[in-house]
Amino acid sequence: MEVPFLFLVVGVNLALWSVVGLVRYGTERWITWPVRGDHEGGAEAGTDPAEKDEGRLKPADVAVLIPAHNEEPVIAASIESALRLVPAGNIHVVADGCADATAEIARAAGVQVLELNPGRGKAGGIEAVVERFDLPGRFEVLLIVDADTVLDQNYLKRGLVMLDEPGVVALAGYAKASWRPQELSAMGRFLVSHRTRVYAVMQWLKYGQTWRWTNVTSIVPGFASMYRTRVLRGMDLNPPGLVIEDFNMTFEIHRKGLGKIAFRPGVNATTQDPDNFRDYYRQVSRWFLGFWQTVRRHGYWRSWFSAALLLFLAEVLVASIALVLLTGVMTAWALTTFAVNAGVTWAWLLEAHAGFDASIGWTTLLLFLFLPDYLLTCVTAIAVRRPSLLLYGLGFLVLKAVDASAVLRTLPQAWSTRSSGQWKSPARRPVASAGDADVQSRRVIGGVPPDAGPPSSPDGAGPQP
Repeated sequence: MEVPFLFLVVGVNLALWSVVGLVRYGTERWITWPVRGDHEGGAEAGTDPAEKDEGRLKPADVAVLIPAHNEEPVIAASIESALRLVPAGNIHVVADGCADATAEIARAAGVQVLELNPGRGKAGGIEAVVERFDLPGRFEVLLIVDADTVLDQNYLKRGLVMLDEPGVVALAGYAKASWRPQELSAMGRFLVSHRTRVYAVMQWLKYGQTWRWTNVTSIVPGFASMYRTRVLRGMDLNPPGLVIEDFNMTFEIHRKGLGKIAFRPGVNATTQDPDNFRDYYRQVSRWFLGFWQTVRRHGYWRSWFSAALLLFLAEVLVASIALVLLTGVMTAWALTTFAVNAGVTWAWLLEAHAGFDASIGWTTLLLFLFLPDYLLTCVTAIAVRRPSLLLYGLGFLVLKAVDASAVLRTLPQAWSTRSSGQWKSPARRPVASAGDADVQSRRVIGGVPPDAGPPSSPDGAGPQP
């Protein structure tokens, strides 16, 4: 019984890709590979700096695309973070079916704006901007940024040298959960803390999956990632019926053999996560539905990517079923316990309660389910330098069960649900500065920059490269 419980926490994928990631880290740290751009900064000995930089990607080669649907509270901070990296003419905002001031705020910042009414959804908006502004013909790189994302000031400095490597056509950004606890309720701090751990664990896996010898990651996240524009024309950016775009774009790269995907923690950005349970569950369900729809659309083909994907699918399904069943059993035990303590002495209830008592091994649950899960939280707390995770982590198993229910609920919907791609973002918290990403930016409305908001607390340092 101990092995199945431990499997729910650790799993084959986490163990496998953590080992691969450690091997990658060791070889890249102690073995010198003849790869362009391994080191930031000056030219190699005997090389003219101008000659070294010739042909290299530069910020001027990058088009930034920000899809937005009613993002008035956050769009200015996202644009301002992009303006620190590229000229205003390189930034394109698609106001997709907006009924607020999103487009007006973007125009006040001096960037390119395309309004779509009715909205076409995120994928449709991306496709429209790529075609309308001829991005593949004018730029070498496309950086897609969610409207609630604040780019790190070193995003392009660290990312372009990786995208410049032979065979690399996409770069997956490292997601940081925005942590401004003074703006959050207790539930909000709990949900965002859980998402912080999810990001950390999934990106540990991604580090191993994007090694030059593996290249099997299933997601280039849409919150802040880059693509070589030359591959966009070979991709189906907006296939009908899909609820989200980033899984599909990633599968397109693998399915059509377009190239490799790069990733390193230093190329990061901060994103805003739901702070209430309703938005949290809707977002998780949307993500999983989009994943299942993409798996259905692309199917299986003989490749290392498909092999890695099958391993992940088997694990996530087994773990989700087990967690949901375990949650059901424990809920039934709690209800029968309450009834018995309340004086209900029905024979069938007493018999059921005794059965639940016998079936739940509380010591086993503690040792092989809760403690390993909490140890994972402790490791994350150390890695991201956030002690508060140690408190909120006591309840993370509950949210894992919630996520598991979303996995199973959306699986059949992938065959029965077709989406226009239109979406409703979670409730946004106004952003007055980009301090979460170590960028002091100002919100520009009508050309007048208000005073910056309060800085994040020391506990909000976020994941470190």
